[in-house]
Amino acid sequence: MAGLSSYDRKQAELSLSTTTIAPMSLDPILLIGGFGSHWSDYKPGARMLSHVSGRRVFIVSINRLSWLVGGFVDYSLMLTRVHNAVQHALQQTGTERIMLVGHSAGGVIGRAYLGGKRMRPHQPTYSGHEHVTRLVTLGSPLRAVDGSSRPGVSHAAWVDRNYPGAFYPKVQYLTVSGRLIEGKSNGSPRQRAAYTSYAWISTTGEQWGDGVVPLSLSTLDSTPSLVLHGIGHSPNWGRWFFSTPAIVRSWWNYFDLGDAPTGVNA
Repeated sequence: MAGLSSYDRKQAELSLSTTTIAPMSLDPILLIGGFGSHWSDYKPGARMLSHVSGRRVFIVSINRLSWLVGGFVDYSLMLTRVHNAVQHALQQTGTERIMLVGHSAGGVIGRAYLGGKRMRPHQPTYSGHEHVTRLVTLGSPLRAVDGSSRPGVSHAAWVDRNYPGAFYPKVQYLTVSGRLIEGKSNGSPRQRAAYTSYAWISTTGEQWGDGVVPLSLSTLDSTPSLVLHGIGHSPNWGRWFFSTPAIVRSWWNYFDLGDAPTGVNA
């Protein structure tokens, strides 16, 4: 695993053990976790996705400290971690192409990884679109918010302005959003929490979303999108994007089934 540090190598090897056995000839999947997460939080989801897709699933080795350093200051560390994980997965499977699944801010990182522009002079670029065939974003704040200087939000806005919509025609894009709760400043505790989160990300709190990311930011123009009713942003909100095989199947099989149902009952 040339090019991986001992830390990255350990994490990558552990992530392999979380997946089921899948054919080596199929393009693998790389899962990019959300802001403030630890890669191990996604072990159950990786197993489930591997079972549903029949593919090897790898998890990018990003921990909470990495997010604190890179999420607020610069995405360079995240992009490098994604690139290392991509190279490792391709080497392990003997394939030339890979699929990305990004949850929350992980979807923004995945979208940035596809490109070849630098947000800052020292930032690395990898032109990931050359070996990525699909990008699925789950509850990701993708759209630019004009005038926002908030860390993370401004990064997402830069990505959206430089790579609008489904920017790379050879990559299949799918945005998946949860429609769980409406933010209300004078509502229930959960509605107030959603209001605060929506307002922080988008400046408007009274709208629908998954409890953290509003629907208005989690879709892209001229891009396939799927809205899952009753699905929250994370386990903290109850049922979320990786709660059951039926939920995972509803978004992973989108390109095979066409317009999947927007309600998931299993």
